[in-house]
Amino acid sequence: MEIEFIKANTSRTKPKATIHMTGKLGFNIEASTLMEIENKKSLIIGKDRNDADRFYLFESEEEGAGRVAKAGEYYYLNLGNAFDLLEMDYKKYTIMFDVSKSTYQDKDIYVLKKRTPKERKI
Repeated sequence: MEIEFIKANTSRTKPKATIHMTGKLGFNIEASTLMEIENKKSLIIGKDRNDADRFYLFESEEEGAGRVAKAGEYYYLNLGNAFDLLEMDYKKYTIMFDVSKSTYQDKDIYVLKKRTPKERKI
């Protein structure tokens, strides 16, 4: 028997996004890097009709897209109205997403996979 041990990188932070109490969708540095968000003007959110916990961000300048903004080192999108339409209770719950990159119609698209919401401690 010949065993090869694999060392997991437990300190690696995953790309993620969190809906703030203000309705802004904030990205950690890993998500911002994955998305190359500093090169984007605005993104529109879409939902998966078959999976209530999966959403998509697509670069777009059409009406309804959220403009990319920056506060300090962090980027965010003001999508509070979209989250209200989706009936996400981001004021009562901390709502986070794992972020990954994919392609759709030969363009980059960012997949937001919702984590289990946790009640905010206010």
